[in-house]
Amino acid sequence: MKIAIINDTHFGARNDHQLFLDYFLSFFQNQFFPYLKENNIKTVFHLGDFFDRRKYINFYTLNEVKQKFLDVIVEQDIHIHMLIGNHDTYYKNTNNLNSIDQILSEYSDNITYSLEPVEKVFDGTSFSFIPWICDDNRENVLEFIKNSNSDILCGHLELNGYEVMRGIKHIGGMDDDGLEKFKMVLSGHFHNKSSKKNIKYLGTQYQITYSDLDDIKGFHVFDTSDETIEFIENKENMFHSISTDDIIDDYSNLENKFVKILVSKNTPRNVVDSMISKIEMSNPYEMSVIEDFSIDDIEKKAIDLSKDTLTIISEEIDNLDIEIDKNFLKKISNEIFLEALDQ
Repeated sequence: MKIAIINDTHFGARNDHQLFLDYFLSFFQNQFFPYLKENNIKTVFHLGDFFDRRKYINFYTLNEVKQKFLDVIVEQDIHIHMLIGNHDTYYKNTNNLNSIDQILSEYSDNITYSLEPVEKVFDGTSFSFIPWICDDNRENVLEFIKNSNSDILCGHLELNGYEVMRGIKHIGGMDDDGLEKFKMVLSGHFHNKSSKKNIKYLGTQYQITYSDLDDIKGFHVFDTSDETIEFIENKENMFHSISTDDIIDDYSNLENKFVKILVSKNTPRNVVDSMISKIEMSNPYEMSVIEDFSIDDIEKKAIDLSKDTLTIISEEIDNLDIEIDKNFLKKISNEIFLEALDQ
């Protein structure tokens, strides 16, 4: 039996930006659902954060998600086993009021979820499903994990020391003590795909912010016959970085995309102007030109382009000449930054 696994779909992200909503849904329409149909996969796990907004729903977003995602799972007779993520809950200290219960209840024949941790067995493999851990359920969830004999743990976990974004480790949250007994731990929440020990953060299916630049995105398929997990890459990127040292003829894939152009000092001005003109003709949604004539080797370009806000903040804190716990300062900065993204 094969099970498709997705997480952190964040429908309504970027302030319900229609461009991103179209990009998200095109992935499901053109890649995910056709793959399920071709491979006769009827079971899907969703590891939390179905919607992006915790407080309310945009009706246009909801209508699009219903037509292009929810109605499709009904048509294809797909059953989704869904976790409650932190973006799905109205309050931060309890999961009792959540968007899944309020909005998706009409799809109860195809979507099941539980506010409490639960064990399910698929083709002989047992899975423990853990909802978002908050003040209200922490004691119960931790006790469930302690007593669980499942093969696989699925959750929306906030683990200390794991990458929240590329190169940036989360400070705080729960430790991974007690999770080593599972053959595999699969989690949503952190958008960067990473693995450590037996724990796999699956990452988002698609790019959401510039911090996802150059990250490999996609979804996963779990095979119960040998308990292996396969990654299916999403090759459609929203964010692109292009160096003027790398001239190509066709920029049509940049339509409605975000593009950064790094101008090398080695590239003649007429070539730069021609390249920028061609990219503009492809109709990118947003284009920025970065002229840095201090760069001498190509290797540094990728580093400069990949730095996101959180990386820069973390590096600046490391460089501060102050007598203070820098890890604590990073933790506070991370929380403020992620809260800003939520808004």
